[in-house]
Amino acid sequence: MTVEIDGDGIALVTIDLKGQSMNVWNEALMTEFAAFIEKFCADDAIKGAVITSGKKSGFLAGADLRMLGGGGITGGATDKKELFARLFNLNAMLRKLETSGRPAKKLMSGEASAKPVAAAVNGLALGGGLELVLACHYRVCADDPKIQLGVPEVQVGLLPGGGGTQRLPRLAGLQQAAIMATQGQPIDPAAAKGFGIIQEIAPAGEIVAKAKAWVKANPKVAQPWDKQGFKYPGGAGPTHPAAVQFHIGSNAMAQRETQHNYPAVQHILSCLYEGSIVPFDTALRIESKYFGKLVTSPQTRNMIRTLFINKQAAEKGEQRPKNVGKTPIKRVGVLGAGMMGAGIAYVTAKGG
Repeated sequence: MTVEIDGDGIALVTIDLKGQSMNVWNEALMTEFAAFIEKFCADDAIKGAVITSGKKSGFLAGADLRMLGGGGITGGATDKKELFARLFNLNAMLRKLETSGRPAKKLMSGEASAKPVAAAVNGLALGGGLELVLACHYRVCADDPKIQLGVPEVQVGLLPGGGGTQRLPRLAGLQQAAIMATQGQPIDPAAAKGFGIIQEIAPAGEIVAKAKAWVKANPKVAQPWDKQGFKYPGGAGPTHPAAVQFHIGSNAMAQRETQHNYPAVQHILSCLYEGSIVPFDTALRIESKYFGKLVTSPQTRNMIRTLFINKQAAEKGEQRPKNVGKTPIKRVGVLGAGMMGAGIAYVTAKGG
């Protein structure tokens, strides 16, 4: 990660993990980013910041699941406390970024304001990558329909654990946040702009300049949820009839679809509901609590190992015996024409 401060006092933060094809949240990046935030909040010479990526592959693709998928977490009380503390560090870090370390009460009353932070999104932003974007006050995305923006954690049995279950509904509304978080499907920049997730789309070569221009023009800012009188999009607060109907209906549908065998979906909906009836900082702690429950659950740990860690190992041939040459396969015979046999025949034929 590099930080360049221009003559206007605007810090350009470029995330570019060495030796990796894609930026991800890992321990090294979190340590560097936390150090920058401390300096950003304390140094009056820094007036604002723009966050972007130095990789052509994308902005930031979420967390490195290898931090969570090891065999050392058993699900005991000690593990859950350690996980909560570790995860809440990320939430606290992003919260400090968007408040500049100012107390929420002073932001709410107008006694204080935060330094402006803008995201210049040059490529896909998924999971913790999108959550970083959401913690910025202004979000500019490159004009490329292939860019993916989303929170796919549910696909490996997790929930968005960096504030996503709280910032997303406050920007896009409860229903859209629930769809994105419980289904895990990404959207393109045009759709994201329509939902209020990003504010501007621009040519890739102009996003940093536009982000800097916004920061320079808005020296005193606060997130919508840190302002007096904030309401969810559409005015659907926790007691609004539409919100009550949504929470009842979505939970019933989740139980029908998952049969209680897929706790991530239920926990996401719990975060959306519980987070809507408490102050924002408390809502972040609720999210971290449910994330800790998921990470220590057997369902989630098995999904992370099977769908991420072991899948990558298999694709790299890590279990292949050493000093054994490759054997070219020219013909494949399949005995049986049931579902399994037909499937093997199909993928074999498709592979040439």
